Amino acid sequence: MCYNNNMQKLIEFESGLKLVLVQNTAVRSIAMGVFVGAGVVKEAPDVAGISHFIEHMVFKGTKNRSNFDIVNEIDSIGAQINAYTSKSYTCFYTVSLDSNVDKCADVLADMYFNPLFDGGDLEKERRVVIEEINESEDSPDDVCMELLLTDFFRGNPLEKPILGYKKTLESMTSQTLRDYHKKHYVAENTVISIAGNITEKSAIELLKKHFESKFEAAKRGEGSALEGAAAHNTFVKKSKRIEQAHVAFAFPSFAYDDGRAVAVQLMSVIFSMEMSSRLFQSVREKLGLCYTIVGYPSSYQNNGAYIVYTSTSPANVEKAVRAIRREIDLLLESGITDDELNKGKEQLKTSLVLGQESTSAMMRTFGTHAIQTGRLYDFDARIDAIDKTSKEDILSAARQVFDFDRVCGCLVSPSANKNVVEILKREE
Repeated sequence: MCYNNNMQKLIEFESGLKLVLVQNTAVRSIAMGVFVGAGVVKEAPDVAGISHFIEHMVFKGTKNRSNFDIVNEIDSIGAQINAYTSKSYTCFYTVSLDSNVDKCADVLADMYFNPLFDGGDLEKERRVVIEEINESEDSPDDVCMELLLTDFFRGNPLEKPILGYKKTLESMTSQTLRDYHKKHYVAENTVISIAGNITEKSAIELLKKHFESKFEAAKRGEGSALEGAAAHNTFVKKSKRIEQAHVAFAFPSFAYDDGRAVAVQLMSVIFSMEMSSRLFQSVREKLGLCYTIVGYPSSYQNNGAYIVYTSTSPANVEKAVRAIRREIDLLLESGITDDELNKGKEQLKTSLVLGQESTSAMMRTFGTHAIQTGRLYDFDARIDAIDKTSKEDILSAARQVFDFDRVCGCLVSPSANKNVVEILKREE
């Protein structure tokens, strides 16, 4: 089965494996990403963090390669290899010259199908991941965001941190990893995204050789659709010996594939993401209350959050929160101007278009969309949706997102004694 969109194609093999192909004959590179639908949304509470742990462990050796062999073979051809885990999926990827794509596919397939999960390596890598957690716990902005999202998604699989917990990591064995790997690393749960200088015929032959021919017949992924998180209105805090106060809010927003997501993206560009945005200009430039302030949407299957984050002096927490509330009120009351709309559209479209010039960016964009929706990302449709979004669409989206009866907040500071949610909800 093949879905076409000019030089962009989605091809489904008999096994259920999907290939997303973005051809670009103007470059001599190829980015290849193996996307597996294995993230915290698939993890039971007692194995929280296992998707990320497996991401680490596949680099420790396979039946055919040692951990050194994996990276050395890639380094020897001047290519790059890396991986990352999100709430929804895990991605392993390479970037190389087009002439070296077969070697990259061979290494990625070996890591995908044949990880050893050796007990000795597991013990060492367990310590590495625990140190990663320790490092995150030493970062107050990380602590703030993890506390906020755990509270915001309470009772939903998304509440778990990507890194997991020390107690769940300590309980994992090689067999635990093998069982999870066997369940989720299957054809139907995998998308391979390739962007760069390669023909459709070559890409299909590459995947048949290294992936399609190696899947077990009739082996299907397990799991059901992610339910929406229940909305609530709560405040979490943590006292930490630091100089600044870190403040974050999460408002209910739209799911990844919701038609209103474009309006929220445009709202973010205008309201809170850029240096010229309202929040940045007001809270930082005019009032001088912070160095960092940002707002952005975070979207998943059937779930979404709109995050607003800043850090400021503990003495200025209330002033900063009140300034954020004033800007939200102004947005909700008056909407945006024609100039802001046009500027926001140009910024968002430019970001998308420039991304098309990077094979790595295109591999990630198309792979992420396919693993989460099962469909081909329609670049032209996204540009068209941006062009068609009106000021009224953005105002409507803002009024749906900024609901003060459903906002969650977090404060991490030397003395977390201010309820930032109550401050935010207070009308002037």
